[in-house]
Amino acid sequence: MINKIAGKRFSAEVKQLQTDDKEITSVTDIADTLAETFSEISFTSHYGETCKLHKATAERQTLKFKSNSTEKDNTPFSMDELLDSLSKSSDTAVGQDDIHCQMLKHLPS
Repeated sequence: MINKIAGKRFSAEVKQLQTDDKEITSVTDIADTLAETFSEISFTSHYGETCKLHKATAERQTLKFKSNSTEKDNTPFSMDELLDSLSKSSDTAVGQDDIHCQMLKHLPS
């Protein structure tokens, strides 16, 4: 407990991932496999009708925040813009979306 409070806690390192008949040991391959799995699970075709209805209702709501920014929100961006932005970002703690920066930095091609 003292180590955790002092910030000396080391994160557990994933050394292998077992999927079906394959054992994956490369960190890049593990990240790619996890990203693909999360992508498949969160794909909208897997949503139930209640979830789809809730999603549609939530997406119709307008955002309520004030900003001095002159940039438009929700404009499309290219994959190159995303990758450039991610390469310039530093690792941070997960936000409310539970998405780790490292997951985004190691998206499968």
